[in-house]
Amino acid sequence: MRPILYLLLWISACTHADTIDHFMNIANNIPQMEMKADPQAQAWARSARNILVLTSESISESLMLANESAKEQGNALFCLPAGTQLNAEMVNNLIQQTYRDISSQQSDKDKMTVSQVALTGLRKQYPCQAQPQQANASGLQQMMHVGS
Repeated sequence: MRPILYLLLWISACTHADTIDHFMNIANNIPQMEMKADPQAQAWARSARNILVLTSESISESLMLANESAKEQGNALFCLPAGTQLNAEMVNNLIQQTYRDISSQQSDKDKMTVSQVALTGLRKQYPCQAQPQQANASGLQQMMHVGS
């Protein structure tokens, strides 16, 4: 009976990990399941950890591709420091920290997708600074507008 319960819990977690509340539910249950002496609970924890890693890797790769595309159009979503690479562990930690830091109502926050939370965290952690040439050009345009 217990293995079936764990299997159903695991399948439920896998199929609903698209919203941040489901993702965080999985993340928060992993330490509790690892502490249990029950081999099925520990197996669930390992599987759940693998799911979070795979989810984080997928989100990381997708956001890097989207950012490259946006950057080509001159509008990067986030700007990583030189030599910094996104990896699953970094994105997983960023997702969980961003979820805790978001200051909207709990119900609104829980409806966000994991990708939305990851992008919010990346934008906050690695904002893009205005390029000096762009800043000078916009400043020059403003001065020309005021002068006319």
